[in-house]
Amino acid sequence: MHKSKQENPEFESKGISVKVDETGKVSAVIAQLGVEDHDGDIVEATAFKNGQEVAMVWSHDWSQPVGKGVIKTTLTEAIFEGQFFMDTDAGLEAYKTVKAMGDLQEWSWGFHTVKSQWEEIGGDHWVRHLLATEVYEVSPVLKGAGIGTRTLAIKSRQTLEDQIKSIVEAVDLLGERVRSLKGLREDEGRGMSNERMNEVKELARKLRDAAETLEKSIVTESSSSEIDIRKEFLKFQHFKLHQIGAGKGNDNGN
Repeated sequence: MHKSKQENPEFESKGISVKVDETGKVSAVIAQLGVEDHDGDIVEATAFKNGQEVAMVWSHDWSQPVGKGVIKTTLTEAIFEGQFFMDTDAGLEAYKTVKAMGDLQEWSWGFHTVKSQWEEIGGDHWVRHLLATEVYEVSPVLKGAGIGTRTLAIKSRQTLEDQIKSIVEAVDLLGERVRSLKGLREDEGRGMSNERMNEVKELARKLRDAAETLEKSIVTESSSSEIDIRKEFLKFQHFKLHQIGAGKGNDNGN
């Protein structure tokens, strides 16, 4: 699977170990390599460029960087070695918060997938191997990867334009997965199970219903504020995440 730079970034969140000193330097393990995470992804060592410099932002808010650093890799981990901007209000506050949170602090990284590969494990369980990514930022976050909750919490902080792109990308990823599964089944001389096929059909029906509701809202309330339209997208996204999670055993389009 290949993505262009223009597509909306993905996020991986982890509960990690972190060290921070009085000068604002921070060291954080942002990914365990070769291990399936709660999102159904396996991050391979090749997913990171060892020594790549990246921005540090607060909770994926790209409007105000709070520091910068480099990503280093070992055989088992990806480690962010960074420095908070102690001479800015945003950087200093982020530093104080991370230091006060201690072991409760979790971290996340935002990226585009450059190369990935799907693998079927034990029947209908699929995992995505992240082979190459373009990492844009590393973020201290309040809560890391939680099944069915991580993407919704992150996307709620985005602009309407970014949220639209996020939803379209998630649906595209699901479609790609269904097509891959169907193709593999056909190569093996068998089809998708009736249960799985019915789940996909039901999801498609509800997506159409949600799209019609949204379109009617835009047409009949053309003078509505962005907040009104955003509510429709939030309801759509909540339903989408719930349905996709129920249908495939993990979330985020895997």
